[in-house]
Amino acid sequence: MRFLVLCLLFSWCAMAHAVTTTCPGAVAGQPQVYWGDLHVHTGYSLDAWGYGTAGNPAQAYAFARGGVARMADGREVRLQRPLDFMAVTDHAEWFNLMHLCTDPQGSEHPYCDMLTEKSTPTTGGEVFANYVIPTITRATPEPTPLCHEQADNCRQAHLSQWQRVQEQANQADVPCAFTALIGYEWSATPDFSHNHRNVIFASDQVMADPADYMRFPTPRELWQELERQCRPEDGCDAIAIPHNTNMGDGKSFDVETESPFELAQRARYERLIEIHQEKGNSECLPAFGSSDEDCSFERYLTLASRSAEPSDFSAAQWQRTRGGYVRGLLLRGLRSYAATGNQVNPLQLGIIGSTDNHAGTGGFVDEERWPGTVFGLGDFEQAMTRVDWNPGGLVAVWAEENTRASIFAALKRREVYASSGPRMRVRLQAATTPLSCDSAIAAGVPMGGTLTRADRINLLIQVEADQVPLERVEIISGTFANGELQERVQTVWQSDQGAATLCVTHAEKNFDQSAPAFWYARVKQVATPRWSAYHCRRAGRCDAFPQADRWIQERAWTSPVWFLPEPVQ
Repeated sequence: MRFLVLCLLFSWCAMAHAVTTTCPGAVAGQPQVYWGDLHVHTGYSLDAWGYGTAGNPAQAYAFARGGVARMADGREVRLQRPLDFMAVTDHAEWFNLMHLCTDPQGSEHPYCDMLTEKSTPTTGGEVFANYVIPTITRATPEPTPLCHEQADNCRQAHLSQWQRVQEQANQADVPCAFTALIGYEWSATPDFSHNHRNVIFASDQVMADPADYMRFPTPRELWQELERQCRPEDGCDAIAIPHNTNMGDGKSFDVETESPFELAQRARYERLIEIHQEKGNSECLPAFGSSDEDCSFERYLTLASRSAEPSDFSAAQWQRTRGGYVRGLLLRGLRSYAATGNQVNPLQLGIIGSTDNHAGTGGFVDEERWPGTVFGLGDFEQAMTRVDWNPGGLVAVWAEENTRASIFAALKRREVYASSGPRMRVRLQAATTPLSCDSAIAAGVPMGGTLTRADRINLLIQVEADQVPLERVEIISGTFANGELQERVQTVWQSDQGAATLCVTHAEKNFDQSAPAFWYARVKQVATPRWSAYHCRRAGRCDAFPQADRWIQERAWTSPVWFLPEPVQ
């Protein structure tokens, strides 16, 4: 165990000091905020294609840089503020099927007929039911019927589609102007529980054969393939980002029963978690049987992927699901750290947001302009069946420059934060000595960082509003002390009038030097109309859909800072 931990620490330290600046105006050690989306689907994804998305990754990257995209219902859209970086993360499970069935030189097998004939916003449900569900929801997945028949063709198609993904990302990457990261999605959905990961690579050195759920159906097998195919000595590095854990039924985070080797693998690859996307928010759930506004933002509850209410859960189901939300995972990581003798925290997760956009329009998060999810695009009635969905979020990184190396290094060291859409500029620092708003930028450990020795904890939160004033700043903390997990939400700043900029200091009282702990900041804007309110008002039908006509407080979540006492000797 100690050998593994030393290896992990060495690789992290080496990574933290490896970035050199090459862009005009960039200064080593002086990071800037860059905005991106690490969860975007195009017509290469079966579920996106089924509902009429025909664009390829190249077109998605062009949209992210400010180009025009044509949606499946015919409308044209453009980002008002282009992104700085993006990864297209199409589902690897169907690379072969999409290549064989949709390429002009592909197969004319009858199995492809419905896929090509029913791929519209109104008939996409048939494609989803006949192709998506039968393949990725089995606990023991099997190839599609086409790939049962044509195993060799499917293998070659899988590799050919992956080559296309790489080529289009590499062509879109413009160092210092726009970063296109190579990635894909591993889409495990056993028994309809979403246990998905987005795999993001540091450079153009990637896996030769992307591991998919069909052949590698557990996170452990995914990590093993990453270790086998993506070796540092070959210049390859990758992270695997869990997302949509609000629909995961608490599965695939079994740190209480994993071996030391598995814990170390998880800590190596799963360094981030997606807290917000179009299928709901995954920050937290309240205790069973209680209601808590702290955990109510964009909440979308499911059981085995089906929409649910709290009353549908047993106490055991609720607790398991609650433990798979971000705050629950962070708390479980503290307990696991103590259980390993303070050797490794397998759930030391930085926090990001992204869209999970299935229209090839990454970063399109404007509540007023968002046309609705692709699964109900162009039809008001259909859009209202998914009224609990939302435009998704963004990820912000503090990086020295806009290059693959610098952006990935920031992701890996967890100096990142999530937004539900607005581009608030947020910094969180921690130190053992008092911090002031006049402190130098490098005065404390940044978000994503760790303190191992401390007799006190002081926090500094700096925020610049986007287009809407700020209303509140909260500190969420978790500790594992005396054998118990404890969480706390503290408001450290609030204003009814709102503010454009602010700086807040906070000192943790009654700090326990023997207890592992974390702190992250949550920043809220003043309330603004939700996307569904704009839709029902334009249609003049808010009376018929009162649940649509509501306001929300958009927000940002920083990655935590941790206090992890030194290993027990």
